[in-house]
Amino acid sequence: MSGSKQISVIRLGADDPLQVDSSGSLTAVQTRRVEAWLAALLQIEHLSLLIGNGLSAAAGSMAGKHPPLMSRHISEDEEAPFPRIREYAKESAQNVGRDVNLEDEIRAAMMLADGLAVLGEKSNENSVRDAIEAAMSSLLNEVLDFERNIWEHHQKSDSEALKVARALTQFLGPFVARPAQRDRLNLFTTNYDRLLEYAADVLGLHLIDRFEGRLHPKFSASRINLDLHYSPPGIRGEPRLVDGVARFAKLHGSIDWSFARGEIWRDSIPFGGPRTASKTAANAVIYPNPAKDVETLSYPYAELFRDFAAAVCRPNTTLVTFGYGFGDGHINRVIADMLRVPSTHLVVVSRDPLSALDSFKARTLFPVSQTTELLGPDVGGLEEFSSLLPAITSDRILEAQFEYLNKRSKLEDEIEPKNADNEGS
Repeated sequence: MSGSKQISVIRLGADDPLQVDSSGSLTAVQTRRVEAWLAALLQIEHLSLLIGNGLSAAAGSMAGKHPPLMSRHISEDEEAPFPRIREYAKESAQNVGRDVNLEDEIRAAMMLADGLAVLGEKSNENSVRDAIEAAMSSLLNEVLDFERNIWEHHQKSDSEALKVARALTQFLGPFVARPAQRDRLNLFTTNYDRLLEYAADVLGLHLIDRFEGRLHPKFSASRINLDLHYSPPGIRGEPRLVDGVARFAKLHGSIDWSFARGEIWRDSIPFGGPRTASKTAANAVIYPNPAKDVETLSYPYAELFRDFAAAVCRPNTTLVTFGYGFGDGHINRVIADMLRVPSTHLVVVSRDPLSALDSFKARTLFPVSQTTELLGPDVGGLEEFSSLLPAITSDRILEAQFEYLNKRSKLEDEIEPKNADNEGS
């Protein structure tokens, strides 16, 4: 017996929602309307894209291996304090209107471990921290397994690799194709894996992040706005922006980040692993971090979330969320602040229902005129949404095309004036 089909929601600002027909597809007129709407939003002065686990899930489905699920426990142990850890994590997740996940339990366990350290209960503290490290190690290994599967398909250049590469290209291409007079794309993700870095390599996209150096890249708190320019042949003093550049930040960290010598470093871990024997889960900087040093927790993430707020909380900004479940309170607060700026716009894209989005709407300002929703399998999946994105051509090509057509029109008028047919009548 088949279950009921999920209804897709398509709302473009304050307009009435569009209805999907019984076949699960939009009409040609509706498709052009959505494409034109998205084209206008993507060409706004400032554009940001927030990627959640939905992108990894879609790519994993094409490659035959899904990313690790976060809906699991830190430990199945029924002895104290683990039942209470699970209960506390569940309560904290319900307070923000979403289901509990592994991050909630690790966060609760970290709080408990710190409390046990204060009380001097070393044995109980070690037991909790061992469970944290075991959960983190398992998560890291599964993330690397997910990456490795994609990389193995890539090396074989098989149909799965081609399908993933095409899907990522069709999805990211319109976001990257920014006119020269517009701000760079700001690309953010909550994912630990490096699928976006892989996609950037496939597209030839340059990612500018906070890391400096090649052999041992180090996280920098500097706010210098670096960019890439080139000088056209024969032209001096007029550098132009390099195409295909985006600013990039991983808001929850990455599996190849580590904390050592008081700094955040990016390790040389191949796509898909393996991790070196000396790199354990304890020094992997992914959120939430099991390290004891409070500065480790606040240091990288404070700068990253400040970058996110600076990118979206300004006039004439569009923020597109894809596969993000609205389960992160820090991110949600920034989005809520963004929507208080009248010229900003939020586009929410998701294949699956978002119960946390409903909670977010109920708790914050969510003006319909500043928000767009594309929810459901017919419009919110990776391939489905990509098919609605505009095919944006380089401004220089368009300008050259219009210039050519204009010259040709004038030439035709000189050769055969338009009023020639009226002569002699």
